[in-house]
Amino acid sequence: MMDYGNRIYELRKELGLSQEKVALELNVSRQSISLWETNQASPSMDNLIALARLFNISLDVLTGLKEKISTLELEKEALYSVSYEDNKRTIYIRDFMYTQNVKGSILYGITLFFFLIAIQSIFSASSASREFKIVLFIIFIVSLLISFSVFPYYIYRNMKKTLALHNKYTLHFFKDHLVYIHPDLKEKYIDYKFLNYFIDKTDFMLLFVLKGEKVYVPKYNLEGLSGFLAEKVERRTRAKLIWKQKKR
Repeated sequence: MMDYGNRIYELRKELGLSQEKVALELNVSRQSISLWETNQASPSMDNLIALARLFNISLDVLTGLKEKISTLELEKEALYSVSYEDNKRTIYIRDFMYTQNVKGSILYGITLFFFLIAIQSIFSASSASREFKIVLFIIFIVSLLISFSVFPYYIYRNMKKTLALHNKYTLHFFKDHLVYIHPDLKEKYIDYKFLNYFIDKTDFMLLFVLKGEKVYVPKYNLEGLSGFLAEKVERRTRAKLIWKQKKR
């Protein structure tokens, strides 16, 4: 029996997943996950593949056939490597510019709704009576204040929290996968087949992982990377609509 237990346990903890969550994703019992992590039983090949997909790593890394390598070895063996620290621009592009989470979309919708009310009230005021013009003007002011505060405040509050962390990221691109070194997740292996698509701009790329995560990639000193990725995954200039996202 191969020793998968510690590896499964450590990867699960890195992603902050409970045994119940992993069991639900794999359609097995929580007891099965516990048995695997304590090496009292071994997952089937189908379950190993499902675990690799859940953890966004290759099957070789999960089974121990390919070990995680040092930072120096990563830089030496990688086709492309880049490091950067979060700033206002990277946070805005990654977390807000292409908003696709439910909360952000709802707040953006509220902002747009009240902005349209403000515009409508101005047009309606042109043909309204004097008394009603005052009411419409008040509606315009209130709607405009709401539209300029809800989503912008949401961005400001979350950006301030993220900036305070001074997060640093490193990415190494290999032939079949990339290694994403995140301050919380340590080394995360992402097979290119787990990428949904990527947005390619003049000075940055944004990778959309199937689980919903977005990875910002600055393009300085990375000539040829966008062409390399385009051979692996769909390249776009704008984000897909939420309901057109490919699900795992």
